[in-house]
Amino acid sequence: MRVILAILAIAAFFAGAAILGDAKSAIHEIEAFILFLISAVFISGVGIVEAVNQLRKELKK
Repeated sequence: MRVILAILAIAAFFAGAAILGDAKSAIHEIEAFILFLISAVFISGVGIVEAVNQLRKELKK
């Protein structure tokens, strides 16, 4: 799950960077920054999934 979230985070970040680099109006800039926010949410999801997996391993011991 964390691999999928990490891949989605990277894809969203690069899509946002590409759109921002070619922005012709404010709507394109807004779309790019929304993709940056989506990327940040995916990265947070990776951290949460990793923390839950580590906690589960510790509780099994």
